Amino acid sequence: MEMHALPRSRAVEELGYDPAARSLRVHFRGGGIYDYLDVPAEIFAGLLASAHPWTEWGAHIKATFGFRRVQ
Repeated sequence: MEMHALPRSRAVEELGYDPAARSLRVHFRGGGIYDYLDVPAEIFAGLLASAHPWTEWGAHIKATFGFRRVQ
């Protein structure tokens, strides 16, 4: 999975997306890495385009999609 750096985000260091699995990987600056499950590609695109990705999208993602901690 290709990861994309988010230098403008205080919370998220990198994001990745697997379209076949519809899995969103979020690497937080605090050290945790999580996979959010069954996430539409539009969410990933919105995160990449946002000036404040986790502030804008985080609550929706956490409330809507299941997840598992990777590391």
